[in-house]
This record gives sequence, C-alpha cells and structure tokens, in this order.
Amino acid sequence: MKTRILSGIIGGLLFLFLVIQGGTLLTVAVGVLSVLATMEAGKIFKKTGVDLQLPLALFFNLILVIGWAIWGQSTVSSGSLSSGSWLALVAYLLLFTSFLLLAGKGITRATLVMIVSHLFILFYTGFLFVYPLLIRNLTNPYGWQLLLFAFAVIWGTDTGAYFIGSALGKTKLAPRLSPKKTIEGAAGGLVVGTLSGVLFGLFFQLPLFWLVGTGILTSFAGQVGDLFASFLKRIAGVKDSGRFLPGHGGVLDRFDSALFSLPVVYYLALFLL
Repeated sequence: MKTRILSGIIGGLLFLFLVIQGGTLLTVAVGVLSVLATMEAGKIFKKTGVDLQLPLALFFNLILVIGWAIWGQSTVSSGSLSSGSWLALVAYLLLFTSFLLLAGKGITRATLVMIVSHLFILFYTGFLFVYPLLIRNLTNPYGWQLLLFAFAVIWGTDTGAYFIGSALGKTKLAPRLSPKKTIEGAAGGLVVGTLSGVLFGLFFQLPLFWLVGTGILTSFAGQVGDLFASFLKRIAGVKDSGRFLPGHGGVLDRFDSALFSLPVVYYLALFLL
C-alpha cells in the first residue's frame, strides 16, 4: 500500500506539471503512454490467440500521435486538417499495409481478425490517447483547466467507487467482468466524481450547469471504460495489463477510464463552451 501511495503521489505531481506545461513535453509523454499501452494491448491480444503484428501496430500508432502533434495542432482550427481526417488517413494506410502483409497467411477468419485487431488497437491505444492533446489545445476556456477538471472527475469517481463500494456495496454490478464492483460503488463513484469535478471547475469559474452535466457524463463514461478494459483482460485471463506504476498496474489499468472520459469532456467543451 505504501508503494502504491508513493508512486501515485509522484505520478500525480508529474501529471500536474505536464498538463500545466503542455507543449512538447506533454506530447512526448502522451506518445510514450500510447506506445506502452499498445504493447500491453498487443500482449492481451496474443493471450487470446490473435497473432498480432505488434511492430506494425506500434509504428502506425506513433505515426498517428506524432503526425497529429506536428500538423494537427497548427491546422485543426483552420479546417485544413482535423484529428478525424488524420485518423482516417492513418487507418486507411494501416488497413492497406495489414492486408498486404497478412494476405499470404490464407483466406481465413484468423487473418480477418488480425487485420481488424490492428485497426482496433490504432483507435483504442492510438487515437483515444490524442484527446489529452486535443483538450490541452483548447483556448477558451484554457485546455489545462479542462484537463484538470476531467481528471478530478475520473479520480474522484475511482476513489468514491472504491470506498463507498467497500463500505456499502452489496449488489454486484458486472460479476463476470469485475466481481468486486457493485452498483452501490458505481453510484457512489458517480456522485463523488461529479462533486469533485464541480468543485474543481468552480475554482476556474466554469459554468455550473456545464460542470454538473459534464461531470455526470464523464464519470459514467469513465466507469464504462473501466469495465471495457476489464472485458479485454478477462478474455485474456490476466489481472493487470502491465507494470507501469508500482502498485497500480499497467498504462491501460491507469488510463482505461480516461480513454472513454476525455472525449466526452472535449466534445461537450467544444460544442457548449
């Protein structure tokens, strides 16, 4: 427990520095996380019997993140390039290359699964990791404030779900996916996460109505993301996706909620703020 707390504090301080600093440092950090998450996802797929071409997936995920960092941030506001069109281009190239490399393995369902798996990993551990950069690049309100709000909701949800679930949890939420999660814990996480986000957002003078609505949806999406990662690990028969932080598991274990939550914050900020 001491190791978990210490590594969590160090990781939290480093995260705070990177979010406020932004720029190249945050981009490099996101790129590293994407690479590590891709490696973890590749290992999970291999344990399920999918013979993934991991170097190929790593290469295109890096191309996605680096390409967006170089071109996307400078042109996305002008309409000449968007994160969506960049994803479409990279996905097309990956599909094209995957087929060329794997067609020789035979016309089988296994070959189809391998090709589709590359596209899934590109989206899950590539494109979804771009959202911290997309949010950070917003200017009204400042992106770093929205990122801190998002993680206040995410971490508040995790904390509330754990403690309230431990104290009051009786009804299983999804016993096949995560036996320890309860409906009471999920509801507690939703309340604590939303309140954490609201209090944090009010400090930055963000609109109360937006904070409440976005906090609820962000907390809910984060819990779905947590269950989705549990789904992947359950299929592979593993407890943790990797060993990223001592006592915290892998990158996917730490950012599974964020991968589903950050798009919610980004689009609600983009359309409503």
